[in-house]
Amino acid sequence: MKNTIKSIVAVIALSAMVGAYAQAPKAKAAPAKTMTCPSCKMAMGMKKTAAAPVAIKTKTGTYYCCAACASGKAAAKAAAKKKG
Repeated sequence: MKNTIKSIVAVIALSAMVGAYAQAPKAKAAPAKTMTCPSCKMAMGMKKTAAAPVAIKTKTGTYYCCAACASGKAAAKAAAKKKG
């Protein structure tokens, strides 16, 4: 009887340890929904709007800023250069 109880306790302990190590890996975090423009300090969103029509590509994604700041002008100039 003692051996049976010891065996059951051992199986439960082992399965608990294996379960702790076999958890699914954590997913990578999604890019932030907003970012601050380094030139004009405007909050840049991930969607194009009338106030923010110029796409600025970063390592974390594409954000949209105004065309009046230096970053917006540089991005607009680079996009025009790519088109032709």
